[in-house]
Amino acid sequence: MRRISFLAASLAIAVVCAGCLDDITEAPLEIPDRDLGAPEAVAAEAGNGSVTLSWSPVDGASSYRVYRSSGASDPLARLAQTTDTVHTDATARNGAVYEYRIAAVGPSGLEGPRSEAVFVSPAVFSLLINGGNGYTSSSDVMLTLTAPATTEHMMISQSSAFDGASWEAYSRTRAFRIEGPDGAIAVHARFRDAGGALSPVVSDDIVKDTYARVSSFEIHPESRVFAPGESIHFLMRVEGGETGGRGALTYPGLADPVILLDDGRGGDETADDGIYEAQYRLPAALRGVDVPLAVSFVDRAGNESPVFEAGTISITDPPEAVSLIGAVDSSRTSITIKWIASVDPHFASYRIYRSEAPGVAETPLNFVRELFTAAQTSYPDGQLVEGKRYYYRIFVVNDLGESAGSNEVAARTYDGYPTAPYLDEPSSVGPTRATLTWSVNADTDFREYRLYRATQPGVTNSSFLVATITNREIAFYDDTGIDTASNTYYYRIYAVDLGGKYSRSNEVNTGQ
Repeated sequence: MRRISFLAASLAIAVVCAGCLDDITEAPLEIPDRDLGAPEAVAAEAGNGSVTLSWSPVDGASSYRVYRSSGASDPLARLAQTTDTVHTDATARNGAVYEYRIAAVGPSGLEGPRSEAVFVSPAVFSLLINGGNGYTSSSDVMLTLTAPATTEHMMISQSSAFDGASWEAYSRTRAFRIEGPDGAIAVHARFRDAGGALSPVVSDDIVKDTYARVSSFEIHPESRVFAPGESIHFLMRVEGGETGGRGALTYPGLADPVILLDDGRGGDETADDGIYEAQYRLPAALRGVDVPLAVSFVDRAGNESPVFEAGTISITDPPEAVSLIGAVDSSRTSITIKWIASVDPHFASYRIYRSEAPGVAETPLNFVRELFTAAQTSYPDGQLVEGKRYYYRIFVVNDLGESAGSNEVAARTYDGYPTAPYLDEPSSVGPTRATLTWSVNADTDFREYRLYRATQPGVTNSSFLVATITNREIAFYDDTGIDTASNTYYYRIYAVDLGGKYSRSNEVNTGQ
């Protein structure tokens, strides 16, 4: 009974449906839309694990279907549908070769014919300048280019738009000349395989730095006169304030250069500020006057600056002064001075200076003698004036010409009586004249001769003063205006020194 009812119902439905079919328009489901064209200008750009497809718009298309195959055994399969004319396949694997076709889809949902196939293999693309170095001292660099084996061409340019560049055969390395002034430079590259697929643009940066130059050099303290073993701070500035380099200071006698840094070490106060510094202790054995300093600089790109003449410094160790004991002997014409010996290891000489007034200065006018033996501790200073006070200092001089002066002492030569002159018998005696001659006084302490006369024996300096003669070499005198016929004249000559002491000669007369 149930089977009969089901059958009757089925027949009734069939009759109804047969009547309805007369009103339906037939529309085959797999017939392509003949009004749509195939997408053209399909291009593929291979990337790292991706492929970017682009094509020209198709009139009447509302969307596009992307088909992909990974080989002959892999049929084309729909990969994606998009309303854009660009699609990136982010599921691609590096090294695999893919076939892509694009079809336009109309508003009815039917797609038009598929495009011509493009074949592309995603891969890693890269460009390195000089192996990835950050700086170059030359305009000529070497490029290292990475692309898959299917790559046939490459294009290289400093312009990201590749202005003026052309395709050339792919090579893993290529010499390239960077144009333009020093500074940051970018080089760009793109690749193309046999199927025309393009890679993304890759690039690398490098700083072009073709020269280095020192602009200034400072020393602190600024006196530039130092003692052996003293600490000095050196400071060097370079043009452009370059960082990452290294400076070097040299001077005669220095085995290894003093390194100037800009990394916060070795006395550098601030790292990477373009100021290269060093805190340096002078060697204890180093000595010299006006030692020339030379500074050079090598920057991070390897450029070496011209040598910068940084002036001079003096590294001195002045001698220790000795003590002047004073005069240990004196005569009428000499003073012998004595001092404590110098023990300076760099002794060169003693220099003795003398003055007739206090405050003996180290001047040529006061210079007496230079002695070159450290063990000598006395000196007889001769040819002095009798009875005169002198002031002395002795200076110790080292091998650098530096000197240190002793204390000042005063000493006086012995003030004795003048040597008595000898008066000869009068000559050329006439009625009104007589010529007197005498021996020359050789004393250094000489002031004058005084000639006295009397008409009685016993001439003294209270007698008549005939003449005063200040030139010691004039040892004669013509006494005129006398009357030898009526008188006998008696004479003595006195020698007077600077202190007023005197000695008299023998007495002579005109009557002999």
